Amino acid sequence: MIVDDVIWGKTEIKDKKIIQIIKHHSMRRLKNIWISAYGYLFELKRNATRYEHCLGVYLLLNKFSASKEEQAAGLIHDVSTTALSHVSTYAIQGKYSGKEFHELQHKNFIEETGLDTLLIKLGLDAEKIIETDNFPLLENNLPDVCADRIDYALRDGLHLQTLSKQQVTKILKGLVVHGNEFVFNNVESAYLYSFNFYLLNLLHYGSPAEAHFNNDFGRLVNYAVKKGVLSEKDWFTDDINLTNKLRNSKDKIVKQWLAKYNNKLIIYEDTEASDETYSIKIRCVDPKVMVGKRIQRLSEISPDYKRLIDTYKKQHQKHELLVRVKYRK
Repeated sequence: MIVDDVIWGKTEIKDKKIIQIIKHHSMRRLKNIWISAYGYLFELKRNATRYEHCLGVYLLLNKFSASKEEQAAGLIHDVSTTALSHVSTYAIQGKYSGKEFHELQHKNFIEETGLDTLLIKLGLDAEKIIETDNFPLLENNLPDVCADRIDYALRDGLHLQTLSKQQVTKILKGLVVHGNEFVFNNVESAYLYSFNFYLLNLLHYGSPAEAHFNNDFGRLVNYAVKKGVLSEKDWFTDDINLTNKLRNSKDKIVKQWLAKYNNKLIIYEDTEASDETYSIKIRCVDPKVMVGKRIQRLSEISPDYKRLIDTYKKQHQKHELLVRVKYRK
């Protein structure tokens, strides 16, 4: 099976078990779910899909010779992602509470779609693979880096042009596995990756525009469910299906709500005259770097990087984003 990936280029996947998982209908659904619903609908250059991301995580784990089970876990780690991705968290759970909605549904979704049956048929430990906490290369906690965090930051970095292809290559060449975790073997690669992650968080992941959209669109979808325009099962279709249902709705409020998202809308952070206050996740990486035989955090080696992330954390120490929403006349 040949895949043409923005990070890895044309790559052949030879593992027949992995190919069967990739072809499962639960995985194919991810081709129409974007990493960012806001990016899919408005910021068109940020158009990486969850399918591409899952393949990328698998390819990264495969390159570093992770166990077969960890590679499979990486491939399916986002398989339960809802349509509109993070919007479901705001529509169903309200403010962020540590777990995304799709993460809470992960085991149920895999069982309901029969993906667990396929894993067992392929001789894999389905119960172990479903629990991503079993695999430290795949998932871990900030400020460390992991395959999931590495792939989406490099992928978004390329799409959003905060990284060049050559910089991505340099970052990947600087990665090594030490003590069953990803670390960098040089400061330059660590800084390139970490500064890119900082920019993505500042300008996109934690931006006023994305915060407003996730919350406001979440309220729209919640309203649509209550009015019967959407059903709860639509969460487990895909972005195209769900947004088309909204666009084709005859509900006047839904139509008026959708019409608000246009090029007259201006959204920015304003700590003195805000219209909305959102909770914000402080996401900064501080990867481990091998310096000779020692392992140190990047912030211990680079005073510039320490100053950068300390300033960002200080500005948002209340985990609040104060947002102004205006329309051009």
